[in-house]
Order: sequence, then structure tokens, then C-alpha cells
Amino acid sequence: MAPVQSKAVEDEGKAGPALWEKKKRDAFVSTALAHTFQSVAQHVLLIQSELMLVRNLCGDDMAQTARYLANTQGLVGMLGLIVNQAGGKLSDYMGRKPFLMLGPLCNMICGLLVYKNPMDKVIVLACRVIRMIVTTFSNTIMVQAASTDVLDPTEQAVAGAKLGAAIGAGIVLTPFLETALLRRTGNPKFTYLLLSGIAGLQAVFAAARFPETLQRAKEGAISWLSLLNPFAFTSIYTRGSRALKGLVSIVTMQQLIDGKNVSDVTEIWKRNHLNWSIEGSRNFIVLYGTLVIISGAKIGPELVKRMTNRGYTSFTNMTNTLGFFMRGATDKSWLFLLATLPMLPGVNGNSARKLQVRVSKLATDEGFSNGEFSAWLNNLRALTSTVTPIVVGNYYSWCLRTGVFPGTVYWLLGLLGAVVPELMTRCMSDADVEDTVKEKK
Repeated sequence: MAPVQSKAVEDEGKAGPALWEKKKRDAFVSTALAHTFQSVAQHVLLIQSELMLVRNLCGDDMAQTARYLANTQGLVGMLGLIVNQAGGKLSDYMGRKPFLMLGPLCNMICGLLVYKNPMDKVIVLACRVIRMIVTTFSNTIMVQAASTDVLDPTEQAVAGAKLGAAIGAGIVLTPFLETALLRRTGNPKFTYLLLSGIAGLQAVFAAARFPETLQRAKEGAISWLSLLNPFAFTSIYTRGSRALKGLVSIVTMQQLIDGKNVSDVTEIWKRNHLNWSIEGSRNFIVLYGTLVIISGAKIGPELVKRMTNRGYTSFTNMTNTLGFFMRGATDKSWLFLLATLPMLPGVNGNSARKLQVRVSKLATDEGFSNGEFSAWLNNLRALTSTVTPIVVGNYYSWCLRTGVFPGTVYWLLGLLGAVVPELMTRCMSDADVEDTVKEKK
């Protein structure tokens, strides 16, 4: 296949992000933040509606509902391995933009399908799987690959921290739409119709605003067999340096407590143990999102700029540990709310922010292509997304059956997603963790 790249990028050169003038790099960051906001909005839009719809399909059996949600989340992780590998590799040949549009186009179709067939269990659960796979691919993987194409490491870290504000904005604004629609219609299927409309707008936005960032398309014929190899990410461990392998493992463990891995059990916790109403859940999401905006706009970027890779990583690991252990200590609303504060700097994968940039730089230096390597990182993340919801959902179900306090599920998450990666980080040398070349300059 002939390499594809934009004429604008060709005109600006082929050596790296420095050839994009700062004004254009800033415009790219703004576009990426808007794209992320729209993707998060589509995810948050269904937080209550999807649970309500699946619970209706399960006849109000919460144990069965938890298993369906957990097992489909696990399926997302497994199938995502293939989609991420194929899409990431193809983007190194065809460019990033077509794949940035894949998520919104699929969400538009899935929203319409569920709206038309709200009581078809196969369609509802299949669309859940498809939606979660392509949304993650088109947002997380492609935005990360595009950022690596055109931003230097410092800009990547700061932009990554600002993503928290975009995520928070999506979390704050979207629940009002969902709650108003649920109150007006009383039927969660209409939320899927709204999802379809928002996805259509995002597709138009991506087509009009996102520049092609691939500066030099990968040459040579595509190995079509390699596209279907879901375990190509093992090349990190067979070809990568000791530092790269260690840091990738730490980042992967930190992603275990990513929001999408715990959103289902948290929504169940709020509705069934804290006894929150639709409005109560909405108000928490809005409060949480507001705090995330503040953290992403002010606190996160300052921490990224001022702290070393090790200092930032250890600090956010410790705050995540405290937050998750507080959240699981009791089923009291006040402690659940209070636990939000220490979690803010490192929640939703932000604890991995500095190490992710270090990993991307090491990978580039060691000859890995941006698109495929970004897909490999997300496939490792997908493995945790496969295992975590299954473990969490089934552990929660086991707690209900045996009488064990189900809040301990948060302790399990804090241990695996914060304590373990912190211990791993302490086993790494400063030369591995820090960008020593940059420091010497």
C-alpha cells in the first residue's frame, strides 16, 4: 500500500514536531482536547442509562446485572487487542485522521441500533462492546499517537495533564442531559438516540478540524497477518530495553484503576449501597467533574512541570491508595465524597502521565513506530481492562452471596492499581525513570 500523508505536513517537513510552528501545535492541542471532551461525553452519557437498560433485561437481578456488565467489559478488553493492533499499525501507513473518525461513526450506528431494539439482549450487549472498543481506540490510542507525532515530550506531558480538564468538562455537563432525558421520557432508550446525535456531530468535527499529523508514512507492504496478531505487543518485551520493559509494566498496572474499569461497580455502589437517586448520582458526577476540571486545568499541569518523573509518580500513587482505601471503608456517603479529594491528582490514569511520556520517548529512540507502539500500550491496558472488571464484578457478586462487606472491592483496586506499581517504581533506577539526557542539557 502506498504511504499516505497530508500535503500540509509534507510542506512543513519530515523530521519531527519542531517543524510545526508553535501556533499550529497549540491549535492541535485545542482540537485534541475538544475531541477528548466529546468522546468522554458519549461515555458518561450512558452511565445511568446503560445500567438501567441492562438491569431491565435481567429482571432487576443485580447480581446477574453485575456479571453481564463485568463480562462484557472483559470481552471489550479481549477484542480490543485485535482492533488496537490492526488500527494502530494501519495508522502508521494510512494516517491518523481516518481512525480518529472511526469511534464517532460506530457510536452513531450503535446508538440507533439500541434505540430501535432496547429489549434485545444481544444487540444491547454487542453494541456496548463495540462502542467501548472503538471509543477507546479513536480517542486514547489515536490522540496519543498524534500527540507523539507533533509535540515534544514536555508539551505531551502538559497536554496530557490538561486532558483532565476536558474529561472533567464532559463529566460535568453530560449528566444534566442524561438526567433531564430520563426524567422526561422515563425510558433509557432515548439516551442512546441522543448518543447517536452527539457522535454524528463529533464525526463532522473530526473531519473538519483534525489535521493529519503523520509526518512520514511507514513505507513498504503491510503484513496483513501481523495486523491480526493480538499479542504483537510482546515485542516490547523481546525488543525493548530493560528500562522500557520496566516502565511499560508500571504504567500498565497504574491503568488498572482507570475510570472505565471501575465505573460499573461504582454506579452499582451509589445506587444500591449509598441509596442515591438519579439526581443524587448526577450531582456527584457534576461535583466530581468540576473538581477534575480544576485539577486538570491547574493542579495537574503544575505538578507535571515541577515534579520529577519519580516524584510525580510516587505522589499520585499514594493519593490513589488513600482515596480507594477511604472509599471502601464504609457505605457512608460523606466518606465516599471525601475520598474524591485525594484521588484527584492521579485518578483516571493520571498517575501514569509522566511515565507515559518517558515511555514514548524511549520507544521512539529504540525504533518503534508511534501508531503501532501506542496500540501496543493500549493492548497491555486492554489486558488489565479484561481482567479487572471480571475480577471486580465477580468479587462484588461473591461478596453479596457470602456476606463479605462489598466495599473491600475498592481496597483490592487500590492495592493492585497503586500500591503494587509504587513498589515496582522503587525497584527502578533514576537513570531508567528520569530523562537523564534532557536533564544534562
